[in-house]
Amino acid sequence: MKTHKISTLLGVATAAVCVSLVAGQAAQAQVLGSNWTYTMDSFADGNDGNTGVGKSSNYEMYGMAMKAQDGFISIAFNANLALTGQAHGGVTNGTIGWGDILFNFSGNSLKDASAAGSLFGIRFADTNDSGAATTGVFSGVTAKSVAQQNAGYSTFNQYQNDVNNNSPNTNTGTKGGQIGYGGATVAEAKSYLTNVNGVSQDTSYGQLNVIGTGTKVGDINFLGADEIASLVSGFAGLGGIGSNTVGFSFSQTLLGQFMQPANAVITLLEECTNDGMMLKAQLPSITSPVAGSQPVPYISSTSNTQSTPEPLTMLAAGAAVSFGAMFKKQRDQAQKAQ
Repeated sequence: MKTHKISTLLGVATAAVCVSLVAGQAAQAQVLGSNWTYTMDSFADGNDGNTGVGKSSNYEMYGMAMKAQDGFISIAFNANLALTGQAHGGVTNGTIGWGDILFNFSGNSLKDASAAGSLFGIRFADTNDSGAATTGVFSGVTAKSVAQQNAGYSTFNQYQNDVNNNSPNTNTGTKGGQIGYGGATVAEAKSYLTNVNGVSQDTSYGQLNVIGTGTKVGDINFLGADEIASLVSGFAGLGGIGSNTVGFSFSQTLLGQFMQPANAVITLLEECTNDGMMLKAQLPSITSPVAGSQPVPYISSTSNTQSTPEPLTMLAAGAAVSFGAMFKKQRDQAQKAQ
């Protein structure tokens, strides 16, 4: 994986940041530090019905950024999809929105880790169809798919074929985009998302994209205006022209990881699985737990009644230059929640 400092390139007075670029070799895990590390997605794989993929699609995702500082993990992403989702008739709650972020420390596929209840999940959009009743961080997570009730793709193969061969590309005016998964090759993403006990099971509506059950262990806090503005500039400098930039932070100890570095595979898929990202990140060690990380009793529910502060959304501008990052699967010992 190649990383480059781009603060000078952007001409902004912010801390140095790194960006994952296409490289000739498979990428190692992103080692998170106090600077933002950016992973950029394909810019032509967020399909929006007859509109197609690219800049005019409401579902195009451009990239994700992460950092770890003072015992807190921060995550941000740039996309055309609003936090509250996109209005769409005939779906469960009238909108198609974001799935939940899923952290996997087990070294196994997403479906295998889900079956074992060993995932961590973050619900950040309080209008989605998550099984979590509130926003926040959850441990002991089993995941589920909500693609069917959100007019989504049935299988990974269906999504890949439709985007690559049938969708109008609004970036170029031609036919066909190119699916990508940020920090993973397409083959690696398919293996991770569909494998069960080492065998691909690309079954109908089988891509897990939200929390099903779990225990709430803490809350998230949305980033302030200054940091969002800096992130907008960072994404724009890498071609991230999405109309919405959302970011939040949470205590690293809510993931049960603080005594030694820990590798996680992280996925974020939209409810319809019309676009998604996957990356591997190495969380640093921290010396002691952060206050406010004690588990809170939680009962699985499909209720979406919890109110969440609306994060700032900013318009990003920049050329649509396609970046991606290659991903190398490694198996690491799972760390159990403290």
